[in-house]
Amino acid sequence: MRFLVFLLFTGLGSQALAAEQIHLQLRWHHQFQFAGYYAAVKKGFYEKAGLEVILHEGTPDKKPVQQVLDGQAEYGVANAELLLSRLQGNPLVALAAIYQHSASVLLACKDANVNTPHDLIGKKVMLMDKAVDADFLAMFNNEGIKLKDIQVLPSSFNIDDLVNRKVDAFNSYLSNEPYYLAQRGIKYTVLNPRNYGVDFYSDILFTSENEISKYPARAKAFRQASIDGWNYAMEHPEEIIDLLITKYHSKKSKDELLFEAHTMRPLLMSDLVEMGNMNSTRWKRMADVFVENKLVSRRDANKRLLGFMPSFDVTMDKTMLQRYVTTGVLIF
Repeated sequence: MRFLVFLLFTGLGSQALAAEQIHLQLRWHHQFQFAGYYAAVKKGFYEKAGLEVILHEGTPDKKPVQQVLDGQAEYGVANAELLLSRLQGNPLVALAAIYQHSASVLLACKDANVNTPHDLIGKKVMLMDKAVDADFLAMFNNEGIKLKDIQVLPSSFNIDDLVNRKVDAFNSYLSNEPYYLAQRGIKYTVLNPRNYGVDFYSDILFTSENEISKYPARAKAFRQASIDGWNYAMEHPEEIIDLLITKYHSKKSKDELLFEAHTMRPLLMSDLVEMGNMNSTRWKRMADVFVENKLVSRRDANKRLLGFMPSFDVTMDKTMLQRYVTTGVLIF
């Protein structure tokens, strides 16, 4: 039996054709790292979902988790700090893990003779903080290295501090700082947590429980449009790179953006798994790192992991979502 269900959705009612404005807080400056979101704007995926999405650059003082918690943005992109915030009791939920493998690595100049994590003992290492750089905490833990045995400094976000030997190792992204070093002819060593049994998600698209509760269809439509954007961006990287340069005025050169796109591809694994795929077992392994480093209790971790990957109250496939966008009516 067919019947009509009229959704009173985000207070628009019969005005469902009007685009809803929402804000997405990025982790850093405009670069290929966020290619899917630029593509979703440019190619009209958000528009087709009835959304007007405003993209905001990140800065050291403008962090996605806090921006969403403070209500400055409905959606954000974060790393492991998202999970820790959830385990500490904040109502945040993960929508999609864009990077199936984290791009976070430690870089050291080749002549510093830092070839393993053990070589960092007694050395100066720049990290962001325990939440953001949980990959490194897990790597040290797996290797039996105590954090107190390393001289940890807060990250300056400036790779020149490594080049000028102010530090021995620098927190980096595989798709960013290695290009800078190679262009200057500086030989370097990469310490990748994956080589030491640590395999984290990164660049996770997320929102709040409030958004999921009040606007489940919007959240689902936003997620799908973002995924569509990512699939398009990885199929047409040069088009999105040109867009980054002409519209978003990325500070990176075209060659640097091409390097970034090329380096990202195996981390996203979109040719092997569905874009944005998440697995509860991997989330639990990440939570275990926070427990082992006494950043959260086992009880809280076990309890608060529940619901971290939301099941939407409104279940719709892409055809139904499009029907809603164009008519404001769902037919079941």
